[in-house]
Amino acid sequence: MQLLTKLRQFLLKRPEEGPPFLFAGVWLIYMLFPLDAVAEFPSAEQWIAYPLLVVFVVLYVVGFNRASWRLASIIVQLIILGYFIWRYHESFIYMAFYTVSLLGLLRTKREIGIAFSGLLLLFGLDVYRFETTDSSGDFLELIPVIVALLLVPFAMLVGRRSRRLRTQLQLANDEIARLSKSEERQRISRELHDTLGHTLTMMTLKSELAEKLVDSQPERAKQEIRDVQMTSRAALKEVRELVTGMSAVTIRDELANAKRILSAASIGLKLEGPFELISVKPLLDNLLGMCLRELVTNVVKHSRARMCTIAWSEEPGLYRLIVSDDGVGTAGQEMEAWTSKPGHNGLRGMQERLDLVDGQLRLDSPRGKGARVTITVPKINSTSGEERQA
Repeated sequence: MQLLTKLRQFLLKRPEEGPPFLFAGVWLIYMLFPLDAVAEFPSAEQWIAYPLLVVFVVLYVVGFNRASWRLASIIVQLIILGYFIWRYHESFIYMAFYTVSLLGLLRTKREIGIAFSGLLLLFGLDVYRFETTDSSGDFLELIPVIVALLLVPFAMLVGRRSRRLRTQLQLANDEIARLSKSEERQRISRELHDTLGHTLTMMTLKSELAEKLVDSQPERAKQEIRDVQMTSRAALKEVRELVTGMSAVTIRDELANAKRILSAASIGLKLEGPFELISVKPLLDNLLGMCLRELVTNVVKHSRARMCTIAWSEEPGLYRLIVSDDGVGTAGQEMEAWTSKPGHNGLRGMQERLDLVDGQLRLDSPRGKGARVTITVPKINSTSGEERQA
């Protein structure tokens, strides 16, 4: 069992460069052709040719998995190929496809230059062999092979460079996001200090003064308490404005983001409802926008869908937002089962946010028939109501 586990890890483990060995090892099936060709050699030649073919395959495996041995493996493979071409037949040049696949995994320009020099020498030997055996017709048939052998490592090098650039871009984006968060924290800290520092200091001084005056000058003390109340209301309003500015998520903004995210994931988007006529209170707009963001993210990450539908409707006393997809669905668990699972913090977070405004979240997701999440929230008709539900 341990041997099978280690073999599986070896086949599926992705090296620093290139695909897992399972992909590269599949092409070893084509070694049957040189093995079949060697079978027609005299017995004395077979005692030399078969061991060399075994060494060639071993070098391919070692060179693929060990970067430090890669250049040496390529050089020895080129020597073996030169021997086969010179002693037996020019068509053994086909085995060089294994060698150039290793060449495309080399790391430094110096190693690439050495390997390419050896490859060009091998091509020169192959051309000379054709000329000396007067097989010009066959040589013309092998010209595309030589061209392909030259292009394969270039294609692999370009692919590696592209992957490296994508990785660097992702790292740069992560760093930008980290710096943005850090800057946002500093901004929040400054605004809280500037907004509340002076106000809270004044409230503290006035409350202390009111405490001293409560016996000797009760009317003056009452006035100071009223000032403290007015100041606290003003501070509360400033905090709300600050929080609103920090989390200004809206349904319209999230719809635009959903279009970009779903398009990048090759998932179609269908809108149902008068989204252009949406007019809700900022609190609900922010809350529904955050829920929409989470639901679209879940569609991209988990659904494996081809189409996502977002529907909006306004009914007497409530708003309704529905996000559905045609993906794989779930096992059909109830909403309570999903929100209680450790891996579904997004659904749980949406439910907790909706609880603040007496909203409801319903999940319908039979296995294999997609998922449908329905959010309903009551309308807020007055400022006082908004404050109460906030």
